[in-house]
Amino acid sequence: MIEDKELQAEIGKHLMQPENYGKLEDASCVGVGIDHSTKSYVIMYIKRDDKNILDVMFGTNGTQDTTTLGSIFTGMIKGESVESAQEIAEELNKDLQESYAAIPAPKVDLSKPEGEQVEHISTEHQDSANMVLTAFNAAMRHYERSEGGIEEEQYEMSIVKTCPYSTTECHFVTKASQED
Repeated sequence: MIEDKELQAEIGKHLMQPENYGKLEDASCVGVGIDHSTKSYVIMYIKRDDKNILDVMFGTNGTQDTTTLGSIFTGMIKGESVESAQEIAEELNKDLQESYAAIPAPKVDLSKPEGEQVEHISTEHQDSANMVLTAFNAAMRHYERSEGGIEEEQYEMSIVKTCPYSTTECHFVTKASQED
């Protein structure tokens, strides 16, 4: 119970006063995670060397959820070794995939008119976390490409949703015709 209260307090802190928000001018890698279905993105600026994350900042045009999650994640990896930061991201990605998988199938109500038969399933929380983690992975990829001699301003990756119900538009079930 105490852990839940501590977690809620930590989330509330990041919600009210996000940390590491803004542009890092001397970033060594920049990654963008984009959700094309909503046109939302997270851009992550990372200053690193071969072994450590020296500084990290992020920006977004997403929801307050996205800002809060970006603040929490960047706080987790700032000052960590690159290896440790990648392990943190990998663990969070596993949790994210489990969260997508746990979303129940939408309810279908055939008594409603066509186009209103399927309830909307929101994956906003998962998609926000997905954009943050994708931006981190894109930044790491940008660094690798830069080290390999490829010059580019940033590296962009689209998020991949692993839940069949996470699309913005529902696929509606056609009302069965009744035979007389």
